[in-house]
Formats: sequence, structure tokens, C-alpha cells
Amino acid sequence: MDKFFIELCERYHSGILKYLYYSVGNMEDAKDITQEVFVIVYNRIEELEHHENIGGFIYQTAKFLADNFKRKAVKKSLNETYIYREIGSKEKDLYEKLIKTYDRKIDVNQYVDNVLLLLTEEKQQLYRLYYIEDKSYREIAEILNVNEASLRMKYVRLRREIKKLIKQIAKEKFISSAYG
Repeated sequence: MDKFFIELCERYHSGILKYLYYSVGNMEDAKDITQEVFVIVYNRIEELEHHENIGGFIYQTAKFLADNFKRKAVKKSLNETYIYREIGSKEKDLYEKLIKTYDRKIDVNQYVDNVLLLLTEEKQQLYRLYYIEDKSYREIAEILNVNEASLRMKYVRLRREIKKLIKQIAKEKFISSAYG
């Protein structure tokens, strides 16, 4: 099963990434969505072993996720535009000042350090190898002596965990700084 998944990754990954990049217009978002596509593929691998059009399934999944991503982006943009239009010019200036004040209070290095401290040693090592030492998945898989496909899944889970931790820390810091 893992061998089949690796074959699918090797055959379709770069094409899906290119397709998603042209679809959403941002490489980081395209990489994230590509990971989501292959998580779905991994979760449905047994079903796909007998599928008559695997490539079609993978591209349709990518199209669905890209469309969903774009819908959410448009909705978020519309909400932000609406909120911004609803407040007058004096309030806009005050709003901008408040945002700048809060931005200045954020110590990005402390923020990252706080997040990393909440991770296990294994996850800290994964973070360091990929994001700090800029090693490829293949290099990291060799260093850790693990399957590249399973390593990719670890990074998907790591990104999700980091996003949750960042939201949690941001909420704690902003609430305490706003009311403290």
C-alpha cells in the first residue's frame, strides 16, 4: 500500500502542484492544498488501488480543494471589506492605530519560540530540518531513515498543530494585553 502511494506521489505530485499554483496564484497555498490532496489520496488508497481513473480522481480532488480555498478567500475578503466600509474615516484611523499598536507589541521571535517549546522533541527536529536548515523531504527522510510519503504526512500534521498553537497563543496574548 505504501509503495503504491509513493508511486502516485511521484507520478502526480509535481503536476498537481503546478495545477494548484496556477489555480490559486500563490505557491505556499498551492503547496498546502497539494498536501491536502495527497492526505485524501493516502486515506483512500485502498479504494484507489481498484479505481479505473486514478489521475482523474486526484485532479478532481485538487480542483475541488482549490475551488473551496478560493471561495473561502473571497468570503473572507468580502467580510473584511464590508467591515472596513461600515466604519467612518475617524474610526478607520483609530482602527489602523490600534492594529499598528498591537503589531508592535508582538515579539515574533518569542512567539515562534513559545510555539516550538510546546512541540515534542521529534516535532522540533522536523521543524528545524525543514524550515530552518531548508532540507528537502528526500534529505530529511534519509537523515531520519523514514519513508518519504509518511514524512510528508508528518509535516501535514505538524503544520496543523503549529497553526492551532499559534491561534491559542495569539488568543492568550491578545486577550491578556488588551485587558491587562
